[in-house]
Amino acid sequence: MRCMRGVLIGLTTLITLACAGCAVNPVTGEQQLMLLSEQDELQLGIQTDQSVIDQYGLYEDAALQRYLQGMGIFMGRLSHRPGLNWQFKVMDSPVVNAFAAPGGYIYVTRGLLAALNNEAELAGVLGHEIGHVTARHSAQQYSNMMLTSLGLGLGQSLLGEYGDALGPLLEAGAGLLFLKFSRDDEREADALGVEYASRAGFDAGRMADFFTTLQNQPATDSGEASRLPEFFSTHPNPVNREATVRTLASSWQARVPGQTFRVNRNALLEHLDGLVYGDDPRQGFREGSWFYWPQFAVRLPIPTGWAFEREGHNLQVSHPDKQGVVLVSARPGTSTDEAVAKFLENTGATVHTDRRGTHNGLPVRLMLSTLTDGQQRAVIQSHFYQKGPDVFAFHALCSEERYADLQAILQAPAAGFEPLTDRNRVNRQPQRISVVTAGRSTSLQDLLREYKIANDLWLQIAWMNGKRLSDTITAGEKLKLIK
Repeated sequence: MRCMRGVLIGLTTLITLACAGCAVNPVTGEQQLMLLSEQDELQLGIQTDQSVIDQYGLYEDAALQRYLQGMGIFMGRLSHRPGLNWQFKVMDSPVVNAFAAPGGYIYVTRGLLAALNNEAELAGVLGHEIGHVTARHSAQQYSNMMLTSLGLGLGQSLLGEYGDALGPLLEAGAGLLFLKFSRDDEREADALGVEYASRAGFDAGRMADFFTTLQNQPATDSGEASRLPEFFSTHPNPVNREATVRTLASSWQARVPGQTFRVNRNALLEHLDGLVYGDDPRQGFREGSWFYWPQFAVRLPIPTGWAFEREGHNLQVSHPDKQGVVLVSARPGTSTDEAVAKFLENTGATVHTDRRGTHNGLPVRLMLSTLTDGQQRAVIQSHFYQKGPDVFAFHALCSEERYADLQAILQAPAAGFEPLTDRNRVNRQPQRISVVTAGRSTSLQDLLREYKIANDLWLQIAWMNGKRLSDTITAGEKLKLIK
């Protein structure tokens, strides 16, 4: 199976090379090796978009989504590829990051929005991500991956020694979001971000302020936060980045003397009022030996001493000696039959038993299969639970030699899976941003004390406002607090 897959990848690469060859870069006008035609790039973007939504979900705030889409489209039409069907979306993740997928898909996390302090900074970030698309950086990275026979399995680093075997169980399209751009790509995207933000009438130099804010981010206990990479992981920081951005912005502003370039702090803050901040317990949290999933009203046990990690709608529970692993995935809006079909299509596993039943009041389909990965033969015990419109797939995997010994403990998370009825846990609410207006001039620290904000939030609030605790807040100034 694995060898045949490699042959198919090789043939696909050769055919694509012959058909696509070189293409003209829309920004530079120069020829470059590109294995994706523009139509292929658009199709890849559509597939990636669906994977992102399935994995992480869109932030449920229609007004905020419209705001980002409107601002993004305005800037996209000023870019080198104005005809793309530009899509801008807020992802429901606390991690500070932004992504560009081929074909005009731009994603901004709510964690990044919380770190912004004005529309000029947002314009710089959007312009930067638009630049990755117009310069075809994501498409170029994908081409490079094809040339080096690298896969797109999302989260394979999470799976350790079972990555090759179980990578197909995860959504592949979103793997493009984990590509690391080169520093040359970052410099070009910075320059394009300055250009597009300036053309849109914003003070593009404020993008440098945002980069400074990111570098000053205080350490926090992230709990079970999504494992999306942070901004500087996927967007490596070029040397003298901030100074270069400010110089480029000044150069663009000098071309139109007398024009006022907008900053618009209050306009942005109005849209951030009420934004969920940090980890959202409704998306799941661990307490003791249980993982609670309030958004689906379910819970599952975690064996004592086992490692637990989470990535979007995927969970991984690993044997302490790495002798086995359990993958759990939530797939909203599907059926057990559809989930089983996708599992078999993606893995090519050989099915030995397949039966249906009911457990803890939920219909379940149980399947025992084997998967050969090179010289390794693994046993997979799968449970596909149907709860309303959602499917929860459990895949417990270990070597064929260890299956008899580990079978019971590997099946513990699936065996203990059940509806969550504890209203205190189902209804647990997240922290949110609250935008307030200072009534008098005072220090930020004194203002936080007046609002009775918990001391452990002070440094985080100072950071997200681009300030120090000792800074003076003037009467009438708006601030983001965490409540």
